[in-house]
Amino acid sequence: MSASHQLAILGGSPVRRTPFPAVACLDEDEEREITKVLRSRLLSGFFGSTNPNIQAQLAMTSAEVIRANLGDYSFLGGRTVRQFEADFAAFAGMPFAVSNHSATGALSTALAAFGVGPGDEVITTCMSFTATGTSILAFNSIPVFVDVSPEAYCLDPRAVERAITPATKAIMVVHLYGLAANMDAILDIAARHRLIVIEDCAQAIGTRYRGRLVGTIGDAGVFSFNHQKNITTGEGGMLVTRRPEVAAHARLTRNHGEVVPTDEWSDSSLINVIGFNMRMTELTAALGVAQLRKLAENNRVRNENAAFLRDRLGRIPSLAFQEIPEHLEPCIHVLAAEYDAQSTGVSRDDLVRALSAEGIPVGCGYPRLMHTHPLFTRGIAYGRDGYPFTAPGARRPAYGAGTCPYAEQITRERLITLPALHRPCTLSDMESVAQAFEKVFANLDQLTTGRAAPVLA
Repeated sequence: MSASHQLAILGGSPVRRTPFPAVACLDEDEEREITKVLRSRLLSGFFGSTNPNIQAQLAMTSAEVIRANLGDYSFLGGRTVRQFEADFAAFAGMPFAVSNHSATGALSTALAAFGVGPGDEVITTCMSFTATGTSILAFNSIPVFVDVSPEAYCLDPRAVERAITPATKAIMVVHLYGLAANMDAILDIAARHRLIVIEDCAQAIGTRYRGRLVGTIGDAGVFSFNHQKNITTGEGGMLVTRRPEVAAHARLTRNHGEVVPTDEWSDSSLINVIGFNMRMTELTAALGVAQLRKLAENNRVRNENAAFLRDRLGRIPSLAFQEIPEHLEPCIHVLAAEYDAQSTGVSRDDLVRALSAEGIPVGCGYPRLMHTHPLFTRGIAYGRDGYPFTAPGARRPAYGAGTCPYAEQITRERLITLPALHRPCTLSDMESVAQAFEKVFANLDQLTTGRAAPVLA
């Protein structure tokens, strides 16, 4: 057998030896924006404010804020932060965009702004990054994890309906991998039960559902700019909303909100105004200003690369991709496929190790589903007594294996994820991915025969 046909995991030559490029796509545009900030010597423009018009300022739209001068609006951040917020609000078609040091922080401030607090339950998906669940704990609310649907690996509306209790206050939707949840069904459920809908769009910036940008469909949307996302500032997040009181509260929470309220504020106005330092720096915002200008091209390349792989890999009988419905315009973040191990006799994990040995980044989805995390299964969060699960009137939902069977099954046995779609990856790079898959699937017998099968560790 030639080295080109022998699987690399068994000593053959890998299809690809060159590493894929880094996710961050940076050029002179980012350098120019960062240089402006460095020359200004103002690395953070956030300060306290005694301005008598602070209430009106907190509720100003992003466009109004950017036109204001720094001295009078210092509680809302420096000019570059406010520029990024104004640019993002224009992109989203929303009046308010509030930056944050992370999407995790933005999710927490969104919940806080809607008055979600101790003992309140927030329904969300079991299949997401841990921060989706822990952001709910920030103000002592309780996450209720439910299963996902096969159509897009997003919240299953039927599971959402079953999970509603008198303590339910909000639904946190996660648009995963650049696809979108069934927002029609979720909004219908929310309307009937008078629930808040917050969209976690960390992996779906630019995706449209029935022509509407995800993140602008519910009551608030949150986007991520960490180093893996379709645009990146290293770390960072953004909250968008149409509601001025939500934007005002989010602006308070991210910037030590306790310095602004006066004795004249009502008790209801003070709810959840627990100030944190969740501020975005001017340097981070400078990257955001430049990166946002690249978003359309970044998404175009990702979609083009994903379409190429869906076409080539879709010809492999034991691989299946989700159908993209007509009402969805995705901006693919990670390409996901389901693998049928029963038809090949090779486990998903062995297949992934063989593909990785060929030089291709391949994953298996999230290594741990949130409802199986010991933080939740043991009912431990704040302090030794298990708060907020032990708070008066609160409950600990059913966590642990078996409560979200579909997500558990695909994560354990079927799911394969391909993250290397980003610029400057080209169709030539995708060709090497396709060739690696074709090589491995053409030689699966090497993984099943006793003479060739190694210990795949």
